[in-house]
Amino acid sequence: MLRINHPDGTSEHFTYNELGQVLTHTDGKGKTTQLLRNARGLPKWRQDAKGQTITYEYDKAIRLVALTNENDATYHFAYDNSDRLIEEKRIDNLTRRFSYNLGGHLTQVEEIGYGDKGEQPRRSTFLERDPIGRLLAKLNDDARQDYAYDDGDRLLSIQRKQTDTGRKLGVTAEKLEFTYDLLGRLTKETTPQGALTYDYDPLSNLTTLTLPTGQHLNHLYYGSGHLHQLNLDGQLISDMERDDLHREIYRTQGKLTSCFGYDSMGRKSWQYATTLPAEKLSQIQNPLIKPERYVEHAYNSIHRRYEYDPAGELSRTLDKLRGETRYEYEAN
Repeated sequence: MLRINHPDGTSEHFTYNELGQVLTHTDGKGKTTQLLRNARGLPKWRQDAKGQTITYEYDKAIRLVALTNENDATYHFAYDNSDRLIEEKRIDNLTRRFSYNLGGHLTQVEEIGYGDKGEQPRRSTFLERDPIGRLLAKLNDDARQDYAYDDGDRLLSIQRKQTDTGRKLGVTAEKLEFTYDLLGRLTKETTPQGALTYDYDPLSNLTTLTLPTGQHLNHLYYGSGHLHQLNLDGQLISDMERDDLHREIYRTQGKLTSCFGYDSMGRKSWQYATTLPAEKLSQIQNPLIKPERYVEHAYNSIHRRYEYDPAGELSRTLDKLRGETRYEYEAN
């Protein structure tokens, strides 16, 4: 691929080396990002249009051992003989160390901080696993969490037991339980506060969520599986309407109706909330009427328009409540 021409008239350009690897990318604003690669094709540095660079260093096993960002701050990485990450030193002086079992599954994460006075607080999390690597328990200073599964590897329960330290911090004991149907879909979730039950249509779209109070939150869809309505025991919460591309263009919320419009790139170009009756909103589908005429209508309690630069970044918003906001970006 050498060039992408977008519907708004902008384009992106790419150049490659003899191995077909990307060397440069020029965005719609004409800003170019360059990549320098080593003999193995791995990036050695990346330079943006402002000349800022990110550099990469590798060991003899082609593992990333250092990454230096645009501010000349460096992350360091270390590995074991099985190429597993065992240590990460971050630019904020936080060190993270990782331990694994013989199966290669993570069993411990140790975090070592660095305070203003030179203190080094530590926090360790231990992970217990079964022979096939499933997480059975997670332990830290605050609590122990145990996990149980069925024969299909589906999570059946999570049980938390607080430690003495956790009890002092307000951590409480709790158990969550999960039930599934024959298709593996979650049908019930039981918590100390009550149970949630889930019902689905043949396409596995959620149709009814039954709350602990016994109320039913119903979800209605149209043919292609897009949400059309939410109601609580028949009382309307929200209706949604979509265009031919299934993008949401109306949404009712009580006495308000939110409306949305999009540009040729599929980006949101305007939105507003109005008290006008729904039958008067059909005009938003009329391409002969300029959006400003209805976006900024007096009946609209709030409205906003969006503008984008040639690189596709948001460049300006015009908001009824907040006024105009402009956005500028550094090269990347």
